[in-house]
Amino acid sequence: MVPVETVFACMAEFKMQEGSGKDLVEFFLSPNGLAVTRAYKGCLQFDVLTVSDDPDTIRIYEKWESKDAWGDYIRFREQSGEMDFLKTKLAASPVFTMCTLIG
Repeated sequence: MVPVETVFACMAEFKMQEGSGKDLVEFFLSPNGLAVTRAYKGCLQFDVLTVSDDPDTIRIYEKWESKDAWGDYIRFREQSGEMDFLKTKLAASPVFTMCTLIG
């Protein structure tokens, strides 16, 4: 078990273009989506949520063994070209909120 004080947590919000939230959800549900992320080295938790009254707003809560592990994962997704797909569907820049896990 990873000590709580070393865990890196992040919340992200993606505002998608109208009608595009479903595209991001489909990606996460695809074989290259959540399964790959959750199996990635250092990933402790990765949950994707849609806002009930706004399906084009996607929120992610994630926990990683360290900020470096999270950074490695982001670079992996960028190098794979999958972030390019996401950028074409965004209505606004994603918002990442770095968090400190307290328990």
